[in-house]
Amino acid sequence: MLPPASRFRPEAADQDALPPRCPACGHGAPEEAFAAHEPGFRILRCPDCGLGRTWPAVPEDKIGGWYPESYYGRGNVRFNALFERLIRLFRRRRAAVIYNRVPRGPVLDVGCGRGFLLSFLRERGYEPHGVEFSDTAARHARETLKLPVAVEDFASSPIEHGRYNAIIFWHSLEHFSNPVGAVARAAEALKPGGVLAVAVPNFGSFQARLFGPKWFHLDVPRHYFHFTEKSLEAILARHRLRVVQLDHFSFEQNPYGTLQSLYNALGFRFNLLYTLLKDPSARVDELTHYPFQTAAVVALLPLLLTLALALAPLEALARSGGTMELYAFKE
Repeated sequence: MLPPASRFRPEAADQDALPPRCPACGHGAPEEAFAAHEPGFRILRCPDCGLGRTWPAVPEDKIGGWYPESYYGRGNVRFNALFERLIRLFRRRRAAVIYNRVPRGPVLDVGCGRGFLLSFLRERGYEPHGVEFSDTAARHARETLKLPVAVEDFASSPIEHGRYNAIIFWHSLEHFSNPVGAVARAAEALKPGGVLAVAVPNFGSFQARLFGPKWFHLDVPRHYFHFTEKSLEAILARHRLRVVQLDHFSFEQNPYGTLQSLYNALGFRFNLLYTLLKDPSARVDELTHYPFQTAAVVALLPLLLTLALALAPLEALARSGGTMELYAFKE
């Protein structure tokens, strides 16, 4: 007699055929949420824990095509000068938050990008390590900041068990085709009492429910999964990671998520404001092709930005922020 199939078989490679079993709670019958804005893709939702999934998933050997060099910008500069300064300010603040929770020692940033967070942690006395799947994404961290960043797949890379005081998935976990496996690997690499820091878009948020395929933080197909609070906590609990803090307010992410989604819902060129804020080398669209829309975006900005800023604390109070940030201890 064959042994009963595990409720959590999605950790194995058996997810190519519909219906995919939910990686978070093991439910076996997903429902279709909506067709994505990107043609050819749709979003499936688990009726139990609410986890969303981009379907069909882009094969791992093809996903690099969705991250062309222009995605990162010339010299790894993605945004205009003002927003580049803000990015560094937010990374410095994040380093301070980690400093208040994690003793000095080795830390690993999975999906470290340009390495700003690791650089600020190094200034505070930590031993920084990073992982990136793209050499282009890691170039600034490795060549300019001289950080030890490995260009490899974290899910299959060699790790030293029980090494790190903290492992960070800051808006990177949703980019994994097997996030459960990534969390399991992180749990192995953490020291007992070590901290897992995670930030992800909140698929259960007011923004996600209101805007659906127009929601800025959906980012199909680069985001394989779309987490709810329930689904993320279920994944962590299975690997003995106890959530001790979960925040629904992010000044860096949530107001802008509402702002850009409002423009998308009003029928403007998709993510046009986001394009405006980028360095010219990182723009997909030529703004000269949309002069009237660009002018309208600028004209509406004071009104829509005020609305987005006003909604952000209300979302957080309702525990329905557009993104979630959590800290979990390895038991």
